[in-house]
Amino acid sequence: MTAVTTLSDRLTAVVLAAPDVHTLYPPKTALHALGAKLIAGEDEHRERAPKVTVSETRHGTTIKVSVGLTGEHPATSVCRNLHDIIATELAAAGATLPLNIAVRIATISTQH
Repeated sequence: MTAVTTLSDRLTAVVLAAPDVHTLYPPKTALHALGAKLIAGEDEHRERAPKVTVSETRHGTTIKVSVGLTGEHPATSVCRNLHDIIATELAAAGATLPLNIAVRIATISTQH
């Protein structure tokens, strides 16, 4: 397991632990995932794909995450909280600066 994979796993765990997050979505779009499945039979490997993508270079660290929310709190405040949680974890891991953290809200549940 590489350091980036380990960081991805750590970030996945902390994002899923946030009370307003009910799921994480794969980093690939549905169209890309379907195309990969049809072309390369990638479906068997989908479960192993990281849910939080980490790209770390000497020029900085980029994080991308796509979440489904419970709808309990406003999406904007949840995004800010997730950003802060991820930034704290990256600081603890000694990630290369600057940080570029992208939190995408993919779904918001309307049922409580």
